[in-house]
Amino acid sequence: MKRMAFPLLILTALAVAQGPLEKLKLALDHLRGPAHQGVYLLQVERPGSVRTYRLKVYADGDRAHLRVLEPKSEAGQAFLFLGEDLYLYDPRLGRTLRLPPTGRGERFLGSDLTYQDLLGRDLEELFQVGEVQGVLVLTPKPTAPTPYGRVEVYLKDSLIERILYYDQRNQAVRELKLSAYHRLDGAYLPREMELRDLQRPGYRTLLRIAEVQAGPVPERCFNPLYLERGC
Repeated sequence: MKRMAFPLLILTALAVAQGPLEKLKLALDHLRGPAHQGVYLLQVERPGSVRTYRLKVYADGDRAHLRVLEPKSEAGQAFLFLGEDLYLYDPRLGRTLRLPPTGRGERFLGSDLTYQDLLGRDLEELFQVGEVQGVLVLTPKPTAPTPYGRVEVYLKDSLIERILYYDQRNQAVRELKLSAYHRLDGAYLPREMELRDLQRPGYRTLLRIAEVQAGPVPERCFNPLYLERGC
C-alpha cells in the first residue's frame, strides 16, 4: 500500500489542477502574456465611422502601463493598472487621477472595452466557475458588483477563443473573440482581439498587436509619477 501512496497523490493533484477554476486561471494567465513592451492598435468602429488609436504598452502580466501615441489630438494620455488600482493621466488637465471603483465600468477611449476589462481580474474574483460540456460557465458570486448574469468561456488547448457575456435576463450582450496566439518567451499572447456589442449593430472594437518584444519592463513604468513624463 505504501508504494501506491505517491502515485495516488500525483493523480489526485492532477485532478484538482484540472478543475474549472484552475482551467480559468491558467487560460487568463496565458491571456496576459509574459513581461513585454509593444505597440497596440485599437480600432473603434461605430455606424458610419472608424477611429484608430496607436498605443505604447508596457506589461508584466499583473501590471500594465498604456500610453496614447496617436491620434495627435489624444496623444499623451496614459493609463496605469496596478492590481485593483487604476491611474489616469490627462495632459489637458496636467495631473494624474486615481479612478474610484465605481468608474471602472466606463469605456476605455470610447471603445467597447471597459476599464474593468483591462484590469482583467473580474472573471476570477467576481464569479463562481463551473463547467458544462467543455465550456466554463461563470455565475456571479452573491453581492458581486457585476452587470452580468452569466459568462461563458470557450477554450481550446487551455487558450481562450471566445467569451460570451449575458445580462440578468439571460440575453447575450457582448462577445469577445481572441485569435492569432503567439508563443512569446515561454508564454502565450493573443495578437488579435475583437469585441462586439451584440445589442447595437455596428459597434465593434478591434485590438491588434503591431509590435512586441518580450523582456523585463523597467520598474519605473509602474510608478504613477511616471505617467506624465513617460517611462
